[in-house]
Amino acid sequence: MAVARREQREVINRYLRVFDRNTNQFIGYLVDITPLGAMLQSREQIEPERRMLLRVELPEELDPSRELVIEAASVWDKKEENALFHHTGFRFENVTPVAQGKIRRMIEMYRLEGLGG
Repeated sequence: MAVARREQREVINRYLRVFDRNTNQFIGYLVDITPLGAMLQSREQIEPERRMLLRVELPEELDPSRELVIEAASVWDKKEENALFHHTGFRFENVTPVAQGKIRRMIEMYRLEGLGG
């Protein structure tokens, strides 16, 4: 049974690239985010319960380190009929205070007004 989302998703108005930190392989683009998880858009399917260390490329204006590194586990993956991309939901794990601050700043700076939910 799916666990209800505790925080509203925030769609962001930037195409932020996401990589597997361990392999440096491009995974996809960040679509939306909460302090507890995120949804990515990608060409490839990501099996549920796959644990990854994600690296999100950030603009320097958001953070001088230019990256958010966070542990995550995929929860679901779906691709609509005739769609080009998969959408995958991730649950964040072991979120550090530094990572949490970057997520909050990202939401504040790049929230696409009127489309969260």
